[in-house]
Amino acid sequence: MNAGPAPIAATPPSPANVQLMQLTTACWTSRCLHVIAELGVADALGDQPQSTEALAKATDTHPQALYRVLRLLASVGIFECQHGTWHHTEASRFLRSDHPASLRDYVRMIGLPVFWDAFGDLGHSLRTGECAFAKRHAQGVFRYMAEHPEESRIFDSAMTAKSHRDIAAILPAYDFSQFSTIADIAGGRGHLVRAILKSSPKIQGILFDQPHVVAAVAPEKGEKLTVVAGNFFADSMPKADAYLLMNIIHDWPDAESIQILSAIRRDMPQHARVLVIETVVPATPEPHLSKELDIIMMAIPGGMERTQEEYSALASKCGLRLKQTVDTMSPYSILEMVAA
Repeated sequence: MNAGPAPIAATPPSPANVQLMQLTTACWTSRCLHVIAELGVADALGDQPQSTEALAKATDTHPQALYRVLRLLASVGIFECQHGTWHHTEASRFLRSDHPASLRDYVRMIGLPVFWDAFGDLGHSLRTGECAFAKRHAQGVFRYMAEHPEESRIFDSAMTAKSHRDIAAILPAYDFSQFSTIADIAGGRGHLVRAILKSSPKIQGILFDQPHVVAAVAPEKGEKLTVVAGNFFADSMPKADAYLLMNIIHDWPDAESIQILSAIRRDMPQHARVLVIETVVPATPEPHLSKELDIIMMAIPGGMERTQEEYSALASKCGLRLKQTVDTMSPYSILEMVAA
């Protein structure tokens, strides 16, 4: 008589097994966060507790579906349900549009369908080495943004929100007051250079970016800021004592990065400094923001995060020399380059 297969002994899952499952399913929670941010649920909740039904009505969502999504987010500390009503937690307040350090548009940006699709196409990057975004949008992410104003607005707002966290760590790490004129190259709305001007009001600031990016930027009363529309691949760089490039070089492969840095080297005064502000990939294997951003760069714009040695090699191909790397109290570093 065939007794059948022997029963499998019940053993608890190993920590490695649990870790793998958690990483595999983390995207489900992230996706719920994207959708909640897009729908403005945190704004609808406000400061007063709300029932699921009231929130659903305010956000034009299905009550039961909304409850299930909020229940998952609450399990990781985003929102809280007490006695049948929803309350904010410290984390969920950052999803409010009116929070001074709001991350709502950053979460919305990561969840934009065009970006979400790119991560779905990540296998294309692994097979070809090419940018996953370009599989569906051959013009690339920057041309796409220029042609889609609402998504571009979310992107610009997201970059501003993200940078506000990092600027607080960057400002005390380096003496920007030593310069008379600072140019923020591809600086978006000028959040970095304007923060420097507030801390050192004697400095003359220049914001250089594409016309559609700087079109709505105007200096505040008394602010020593000049706005220059241009393209660093085609136009001359403004004259300055220091050039800021924050989260710019990592957007591009080596060939384009060399073009950008060479254009600055061509037009900058001999004494000027080039300050590249990026995460630097450590040589050690521990988790680091740079390793996560590196995959975003591979999937979306086609760029990469780099090690200090790779930045040094990049500089040497542009008539520059990496003089020093200044660490900050954030994952970002300031790579100071000078004329070679």
